[in-house]
Amino acid sequence: MDFVAIDFETATSNFTSLCSMGICVVENSEISDRKEILIKPVPFEFHDYNIKIHGITPDMVADKPTFDIYWDRVRPYLEGKTIVAHNASFDVGALCATLDYFGIPYPTFDYICTVKLSQKVYPELPSHKLNNLCDALGIKFSHHHTYDDAYACAAALLRIMDDYSLISLDEIEECFEIEVGHLYPGCHMPCRKNKKKQKKTSAR
Repeated sequence: MDFVAIDFETATSNFTSLCSMGICVVENSEISDRKEILIKPVPFEFHDYNIKIHGITPDMVADKPTFDIYWDRVRPYLEGKTIVAHNASFDVGALCATLDYFGIPYPTFDYICTVKLSQKVYPELPSHKLNNLCDALGIKFSHHHTYDDAYACAAALLRIMDDYSLISLDEIEECFEIEVGHLYPGCHMPCRKNKKKQKKTSAR
């Protein structure tokens, strides 16, 4: 299976304040590329709480491009791909908010949230935060660094797929009855933990 795991960190609680993006590319169920992009957030301000979490300071990104300048480089990793994120409501929400801010149309992709998926796969875990999930699976990484968080998310999904002999997004969706999210220009349909039941209609 091919997919791209992503992760964002923000400078404040504002979804448009992206200051880092991690990308982990998986091709034929093997990790083929990993990268981190440092971003100048908009507005350009930082909260101490956020700095304490991810360690990114204003000096580290003051001379970096804003996300709109990076977009031509980032879009090929997203367009037409299967996207994976841990707590995708945050990562995809931040992406959408930032694209809206810059007036950039959404790319088209399907996506899945490994928080929601892991809740279905490992209901016995007391917490499904990325660090707790990876501790349970024996995946080593440095939490709240987007380069590593994207990798950890990808590694967790690959582990689930291997354990359950799954080879496609459709099989994941069917096996765990999770609803895949969809993004395309003008529309965002969120990923859901439980697939909506189709209402039966009777013929008249």
